[in-house]
Amino acid sequence: MRNTIFKDFIRSRFISHPLYILLPFAFCLLPFAFKVLAHEPITTKVRFNKEVIRVFERSCLGCHRPNGITPMSLATYEEARPWAKAIKEEMLERRMPVWHAVKGYGEFRNAPLLTQREIDLIVNWVEGGAPKGDDKDYPQKALFSNNWTLGKPDMVLPLPEEQKVASDTDETRTFKVAINSSQDRWLRAIDLRPINHAVILSATIYLENKPSKAAPDSRLQTPDSRLVLATWMPGQQAVALPEGTARILPANSNLVVKIHYRSNGEESKDRSEIGLYFTPNKPPRQLREVVLTDATVTIPANAAAHPLKLSHTVQDEAEAVAIRPYAHPLIISFQASVYLPDGSERVLIWTRGSKYDWQPTYYFKHPVTLPKGTRIEVTAYFDNSENNAANPHDPPKELRWADISQDPLCTLQVSTNRGTTD
Repeated sequence: MRNTIFKDFIRSRFISHPLYILLPFAFCLLPFAFKVLAHEPITTKVRFNKEVIRVFERSCLGCHRPNGITPMSLATYEEARPWAKAIKEEMLERRMPVWHAVKGYGEFRNAPLLTQREIDLIVNWVEGGAPKGDDKDYPQKALFSNNWTLGKPDMVLPLPEEQKVASDTDETRTFKVAINSSQDRWLRAIDLRPINHAVILSATIYLENKPSKAAPDSRLQTPDSRLVLATWMPGQQAVALPEGTARILPANSNLVVKIHYRSNGEESKDRSEIGLYFTPNKPPRQLREVVLTDATVTIPANAAAHPLKLSHTVQDEAEAVAIRPYAHPLIISFQASVYLPDGSERVLIWTRGSKYDWQPTYYFKHPVTLPKGTRIEVTAYFDNSENNAANPHDPPKELRWADISQDPLCTLQVSTNRGTTD
């Protein structure tokens, strides 16, 4: 199965879409393009104000909104119409919405993917002349807001101080946020609410690891010993753990928050907030982590598809609730599989074309049972050749963990569901 997957990958290697390079020029041409396209004959019954905007609302407006992280808004007909053919192409090529997990290898409840019916509807609208429709059919409620996606949190923690974002900012900043709780708490969900959507490209929230009787069962080997609690990307909503499951948050813990700020060309400010959601009582099941990584790996110079393997054997029966593949810029393919004691095999996830600043946590639609003795195996491929635009060296040279950042070259974090322990 692994050989088949890799061959499929080689035949259809992900190539970053260069549309962003054309944006400045495209905006200059929008008035002209709009006039030309407006004369196309209307041959469809699908209308933007009635059907199309509702698809965009669910899967696109998290990013493509006024004052969002991209200058390309799709919130109104006038904004979306000039991009109609580009939208069709991006959807047919499965480049939008952004989601690097390959379909058919794991089912995830936080996938923002369009259904085939929605794709067909968009294609029908574009090829039929992309009509606007009646204004009265346009949704009367707000299409997006800055509210918490899971409702009001039990605890809100702002960043330590307001952040100034210069007009040319493109950097990741790290913050330590104290929880200031005198007792252990049971965490069922965590979210980040950006105060300024226009400048936050992504965020990762960690638990700073401290010695505790409740320390998670983990093979974590990263230099700073942090566990990922949550990831945030524009348009991706927070996900609560399954009913009856929670993660212990030790008393007086600290959160470590990494935010990638990217300016929209103007000076601005931000002081985003982290929301914590607790369960009032001790749950029957506790979330614990299995982390696979290796600090000793190297990637040879000029290797176009260098393999890296990690493995771990489950010592007690558990259920996989969520999974987060994480790899640095040279990654081209990441596959995590499980080999069960009965001899069967299952691919948990296969990702292609992952970006360093867009590597979310994937929540399984149904927990995956991992019997005692199950082997989790990672097979990742890295491109350290001169053809990889993400390569930090020209000419390429052998790379080690520390050559790229404090983070590992390749890590898999599996969140597992187990019985609560005292």
